[in-house]
Amino acid sequence: MNRADVAAELDRMAAEPGISGCALVDTDTGMIWQLSSGARASEPVWEAAVDYWRLHKRQESHFADLGALHVAVMYHATGALVLLPCCAEPELLLVAHGKHAGVNWRAWQTMVRDLGKKISAAA
Repeated sequence: MNRADVAAELDRMAAEPGISGCALVDTDTGMIWQLSSGARASEPVWEAAVDYWRLHKRQESHFADLGALHVAVMYHATGALVLLPCCAEPELLLVAHGKHAGVNWRAWQTMVRDLGKKISAAA
């Protein structure tokens, strides 16, 4: 899967009901790997969101009884910020901003997992 294919898939995902935009972000550097169309205005959000994930990683021993973190969701006043692990090589998170309700986040988890498999296979 090349960058154009990834961009097209992110655009498709960002067009899902209730989604404002999404980005793939490198977990180590916090740098944006790929954005959905129209998401450039929120660029600082995508990069900063990885800090939520990093905080959990630093403290994960305290949450060991709960198992591995599959998704992190932060409910802000005007919407939800959702972080989903996408793939391990390269290690990417998919960060999405959407409405509190009306988004099928379980379906999103499946879409992100499928995208991660395609990215990993192409790497």
